[in-house]
Amino acid sequence: MVKTKQSKAKLKTADSISNSQPNQIKRWISSLLMRQQASLKRRNKLRHSAEKARLKKGSPHQIHYFHEMDDSYSLLTVQLLEQFTIKYDIDLHCHIATREISDSVPEHDLLNQRSRMDGRLVAPHLNLLFPNAEEKVESELLEEANKIAIELAANRRFSDLAGLTTAVISNNHDVIKAFQHQPFKIDSSETEKTLKKSNELREQLGHFSGAMFYYAGEWYWGVDRLYHLENRLVQLGANRNESEGLVCPRPEIMMGPLRDSGDLKLRFFICLENPYTSIIFEKTTELAERTGVELEISPILPMLMSGEPVSRQKSHYIVSDIAREAEALKISWGKGIYDPAGNPVVNCYAIYPWAKRLGKEKELLRQFLRCAFFEGINTDSKSGMRHVIEKTGLDWTQAKSRLYLGEWERLIEENINDMHKLGLWDTPSYQLSDSEGNTLISSCGHDRLWLVSRAIQDYLKKTELR
Repeated sequence: MVKTKQSKAKLKTADSISNSQPNQIKRWISSLLMRQQASLKRRNKLRHSAEKARLKKGSPHQIHYFHEMDDSYSLLTVQLLEQFTIKYDIDLHCHIATREISDSVPEHDLLNQRSRMDGRLVAPHLNLLFPNAEEKVESELLEEANKIAIELAANRRFSDLAGLTTAVISNNHDVIKAFQHQPFKIDSSETEKTLKKSNELREQLGHFSGAMFYYAGEWYWGVDRLYHLENRLVQLGANRNESEGLVCPRPEIMMGPLRDSGDLKLRFFICLENPYTSIIFEKTTELAERTGVELEISPILPMLMSGEPVSRQKSHYIVSDIAREAEALKISWGKGIYDPAGNPVVNCYAIYPWAKRLGKEKELLRQFLRCAFFEGINTDSKSGMRHVIEKTGLDWTQAKSRLYLGEWERLIEENINDMHKLGLWDTPSYQLSDSEGNTLISSCGHDRLWLVSRAIQDYLKKTELR
């Protein structure tokens, strides 16, 4: 194995969850589990079994939806619930839940703050509304709203629930008071019990977030993953109106038609350990090439290596979610995964500054991701890392001498600081800026590349009209 000296300040260990430097056995086991979780064959078999059991019992297509009143993504999603229940022959149970501090959600307030920025960006493109509110939701207001929301959810008054959620996120006391004057049968003593019951059910089923749909063994997150659930329901014949499209299709990534002439720069924050990076890397480079936008790739440390824990529950969801997203992107992903956590990532970063001077940095990152997530190569071995280097077109003997220089540490730290200044909290993330360095858009997640692509085309249209 290729080992390098590592800064303890930068490579913290989340002892209670996972070791950022797994030994050979742990790495092999984690890789095996990831491959199993990503298997579409396994997923389809489980889906078939679930549907067979449903038909045998004569049960409806029962879906559980978990709604949090101070959650931006819940606000986006609740606006689609009425249309969703009309379009599909489903039995939807809406549960009002609350976000609890955990290893999966360590900073509730920070997440809410940043998700508002995301909500405002996404909403117009999906024909949804989102308030221009910055203040933290008042706890007393949230408490009062939860009482009302439980009854609205029970009676499937989804339009009213959308209005109430908007009022909570906007801290609009007048709207809350208007709801309080309605003839609700609110039992304050039962509110906490109901919220607790919803949280317990969500945890029992295997998740932790708001705006989550659960159907027959799988989770679907809000407006961003609803299209997966819709496609599944369509395949099962639950679509009441086949002539119409999906309630919330994933917007396409626009590769044109307009092309930039040197005004725009797209900064792409990535993490080599993050599987989401592996499925969107090629699409991002393709977008830059086809639109003429300058692409700057900015690597950062993985969450675990930065001291941010990832629970087993969350990691299981992530892998299965990525498998679905890769399938939608028409990418064959998951059969060849060999966990690159820890030393492999550090080794690649150690070589990165040298590769960049030779104009090979993009190819180095591409080959590392391909080897780790598509070809099943153990990048923690000498032969595995050598394979990455040689496929990049670099000399292995020279590359080895770069492993101990520590050039990468300052670069990675600067990238992390820049990312956080933009209000971005995870990878992959994007920043699109003009020739003067003004940020046109910054957004977090592989599922925001479509948003970036539209920002590129919008900017080019405006400059074309000048």
